[in-house]
Amino acid sequence: MNSITSKLWCSDAHHDCVLPALKQTLENLKLEYLDLYLIHWPVSLKPGKWEFPFMKEDLGPIYLKSEWEAMEECQALGLTKSLGVSNLSCKKLQTILSTAKIPPVVNQVEMNPLWQQKKLRKFCEEKAYLSKLTLLWGPKERREEQIG
Repeated sequence: MNSITSKLWCSDAHHDCVLPALKQTLENLKLEYLDLYLIHWPVSLKPGKWEFPFMKEDLGPIYLKSEWEAMEECQALGLTKSLGVSNLSCKKLQTILSTAKIPPVVNQVEMNPLWQQKKLRKFCEEKAYLSKLTLLWGPKERREEQIG
């Protein structure tokens, strides 16, 4: 069975923007819910900014705790079955975990032979509730492997 995953873009990484962003994603996909909704990056852009690469002047403060709280509200409303993160460091993961009512089930990060991220992998393995670390092996191979 297939599962549908989507990511919250950085310009929607604000407490009041998370739910509307997910509702728009669901409308675009013609779905009632997602299987997994991820925080894309630990970056906050001004609302309405969609350009990538983004401009330095569009960066704003990151409020991971309130962003995660809004993600939890999305799950409580039945709009996503699971929540996760992408590209978060140990420190940023700990910020979320310190107050999360629903911990992330995955941290999707890139790893390859030259960038093994051993500290992050160990941190995620030690957190039993962070059940999967999804490894993206880089742009050439485009394969995904789940560890957990």
